[in-house]
Amino acid sequence: MMESTFDHENNDFYEPLWDQSMEIERSEGSQDQMLQSGRVDFCDSTALLQAVVFVEDAVKYRSINHKIDPASLWYYRLYYSRPVQWMVYAAITLIHLLAFLEHPSSLTWSSDPYYRGDVPEVPCWLTTTLEAVCLTILAADVSMKIYLIGRSQLVKSRWIMAYVIIVLVSIVDCMITAASGCSAFRARRILRPFFLLQSSSLIKKTARCIMNTLPKVASVLCLVMLHIFIFSVFGMLLFPKQPMKRQYSNITKPTDSPPDCVTVGYSGYCEDPPPKANQFNEGIEYFNNITTSFVSLLVLLTTANNPDVMMPAYQVNRLSSLYFISFLAIGLYFFFNMLTAVIYNEFRGFFYNSMQSSYFRRRLGFQAAFEMLRCQGRGRVNLPASATVGAGVVKSVILQAKIKRSARKAIIGELDAMMGGSLTVADFQQLFDVLDRETVHITPPLRTVTHPRLKILQRIVISKWFEYLGTTVATFNVIIISVEIAIQDQNIFDDANYIGINIGCIVFYSIEQVAKIWALGWKRYAASRMNLFDGALTLVLLCFMVLSLVVYSIDDTESNVYITVDDPGDTVAFLPLYDLTRIVNMVIIFRFTRMIAKFETMSVVASTLVDLVRNLRALIGSLVVIYYVFAILGMEIFQNKIDHPGHIKRDNYTCGSYEQLDYWANNFDDFASTLVVLWDVMVVNNWHIFLDAYSRYTKGWAKMYFIAWFFTSVLVFMNVFTALILENFIIKWDRRQTDRNNRGPNRAPALLVSLHTMFRNELHEPTEEELLHEIYNHPHIEHLVALGR
Repeated sequence: MMESTFDHENNDFYEPLWDQSMEIERSEGSQDQMLQSGRVDFCDSTALLQAVVFVEDAVKYRSINHKIDPASLWYYRLYYSRPVQWMVYAAITLIHLLAFLEHPSSLTWSSDPYYRGDVPEVPCWLTTTLEAVCLTILAADVSMKIYLIGRSQLVKSRWIMAYVIIVLVSIVDCMITAASGCSAFRARRILRPFFLLQSSSLIKKTARCIMNTLPKVASVLCLVMLHIFIFSVFGMLLFPKQPMKRQYSNITKPTDSPPDCVTVGYSGYCEDPPPKANQFNEGIEYFNNITTSFVSLLVLLTTANNPDVMMPAYQVNRLSSLYFISFLAIGLYFFFNMLTAVIYNEFRGFFYNSMQSSYFRRRLGFQAAFEMLRCQGRGRVNLPASATVGAGVVKSVILQAKIKRSARKAIIGELDAMMGGSLTVADFQQLFDVLDRETVHITPPLRTVTHPRLKILQRIVISKWFEYLGTTVATFNVIIISVEIAIQDQNIFDDANYIGINIGCIVFYSIEQVAKIWALGWKRYAASRMNLFDGALTLVLLCFMVLSLVVYSIDDTESNVYITVDDPGDTVAFLPLYDLTRIVNMVIIFRFTRMIAKFETMSVVASTLVDLVRNLRALIGSLVVIYYVFAILGMEIFQNKIDHPGHIKRDNYTCGSYEQLDYWANNFDDFASTLVVLWDVMVVNNWHIFLDAYSRYTKGWAKMYFIAWFFTSVLVFMNVFTALILENFIIKWDRRQTDRNNRGPNRAPALLVSLHTMFRNELHEPTEEELLHEIYNHPHIEHLVALGR
C-alpha cells in the first residue's frame, strides 16, 4: 500500500484511495447515483485523513479535541508514531533511572557502609547533561501537545498545564545545579514521577480514582486512629509505670551474708535472688507516654510486634491478654477488613465512572470518523442526514488506520463480505467491537497418517492416557529431586544414581515431545502454548544433559570443564558437575509447573495472575510514583544518619534492635537501598525496627515518615491492589463458567480481560444524539454544525 504524502506548498494532505472510489468520484453520474442510493461512495483526502485519525483516537481511547486540518493531522500522526512515542518513553525512563547514578550513587555491590568501600561517583556533568537531554525531549513533547490541541484547549487541560509548569521548573533547577557545580539542592528530583504519571491515560485515571477514594477512606482511618487512641489511654491506665524494685519471697538473708546475695539451704552458698516478673515492666517499655503507647499499638495492629508487646504484662497476669486480644480483634479483623471493603466499593465505583468516560470517548471517536465520511458527502451532493457510507470507503479507512493486525483482518473480512453495500452508524460502531474480543484461533487438523499401525500409535500419543503417563514421570522425577535435596548431606546414595534417573527422565521427555510433534503435526503442536513451553524446556534439559555427560566423562577429580586463557599454562575452571546438576534440577522443577493447566481452579488463578501482570500496569505505574517520591524524600531526610560503628559484637546491643539484628545494609544512603527499605516497611514484618532506629538517630518526628509510608502503601495501595485482584478473578471465573455452559461452534468470542473491558457489560451505551452533541461542540469542527444540521 502506498504511503500518504503531504504537499507543503498547497498545504494539503493526499491519501491513496482504492481505484473504484476515485472512478466513482470522477464519473459524471456519481452524484445522481449517490442521491438515489443515499450512500456516500467517495471520499476526498481530507475527510479520509480525518476519519483515519479519529478511528485511531478511538482505538487508543484518546480525546478527539485536537486540530483536524491536514497539516495538523500530519503532525498528529507523526507525534503518535512508534519512534516518537518510544523516544518520549525512553526519556521518561532515563530521567527516572538517573537517581541510581546521581550522588549518592548506587554503584556498589553492597549497601552496608562497612562492606561497600569507596562509592564510585558518576561525574556531575554527565548526569546533568543526560537530564538536560531528557528535559529537552519532554519540553518538545509538551510543546507539540499544546500545538495539536490549540491554545484554547490548553486552559481546560489541567494535566498539560501542570506538565508545562513542572518542565519549566525542572529546567530552571537543572540550570541552577549546573551553575553551582552540583552543590545546590535538587528539588526537581521529587517532581520527576509526574512525567510517568502523565504519560499514560490509565495511570492518570487510576491516580484520579485513588484520590477520589481517599475521603471515604479517611473516615475509616479516623475510626482506626480513634480506636488506637482509646486503647492507648486504657493501656496507660491498666499498665502504669513504677520504679523497679527488687523483691524477695520466702528467703532469709543472714546478717553475715553479703548485701547483694541470698543464702540457699544450709551450705551458706550465696547466689542472686530468683527472678520474678515485674508488674510495671509493661508500662515502662510500651506505655511510657501517649506517643509510645500509640506507636506500640499501631505496630501491634500490623502484628509486627505480636506477641512481644503483651509478654511483660502476660507474665504477671494472664487476664491482661484480654486487652490485647480485644484490641486486635476490633482493629485487625473488623476495621481493616472494613477498610478493604470501603476501598473496594469506592474505588470500583470511581473506576467504573472512569471506564464509562473512556467508553464514551471510544464511541465518540468512531462516531466522529463516520461523520467525517458522511458530512463531506452531504456537503457535496446534499445527501440526507441519515445517509449511509459505502463499505469500500470504510475499507479505505481501515486499511490506513493503525489497528492491531488480528482486528484489522477480522474487520476487512466483514467488509469484503458486504462489498457494494453500505453501513449505518450503528453498523460502523459494531464493526469495531472485535477490538475488545479475544482472537479466535482455528485449531489446525491432525497429521494425516495412512498406515494402520501408525494410526494406532497416533491415537495412543494424542490420548489422555499418554498425557497421564508424562505427568506421572514428571511427578516421579520431582519427587526424586526432592528426596535428593532432603538427604544430600547424609551420603546414602551415590550422586551417579540421581544423575542416571535425571538422564532417563530427560530421555523420556525428549521422546514424548518428538512423538507429539509427529502425531499432531508441527502446526497443531505449535498452536498450543503448553506444547511450546514443554518443548523449549525439554530442549534446554537435553542440552544440559549432554553437557553433564561431557563433564562426567572427563578424568578429573574436580569434575570440571576447563577453558584456556591467554597464558598457555593457565586454565580456569567453570561449570562443575554439581552446578550443572543443580541447574538441571531447577529446570525440571520449573517444567513441573505445567501441572497447573491440569486443574481448573489452579488454571484460573494462574491465568488471573498473568492478566494482572499484563493489565495492571496502571496500578504498578502509580506504585512506582509513590515509591519514587518517598525514596527521594527519605534520602533527603535520613541520608548518612546511621554510621556503621565497625567491629562491635552484636551482643553489645539491645536484643531485637536495628544494631543487634545487623540491619546496617538497610539504610537511606543511596536510592537503591532506600527502595529496599521502603519495600521492607511495606511488607510490614519488623517495620517497627526501622521506625525505632531512625527516630533514635534523628528526632521523634521521623516516625511520621514511616507511618505515612505505611498508610499510603499498605492501607491504600495494597487494598486497591486487592480490590483489582478480586474484580479480575471474579470476571475470569464467571467467564470460565459461561464458556463452559455455552460451548459450541457458534459461541461468540469472549471479551479480553483488561481494565477497559472490566465493566463492559455494565457500561451505558451512549446514544447517537449524545455523541453528535459532543461532536458539534468540538472546538475545531465548527463547520459541521452548518453541514450536519
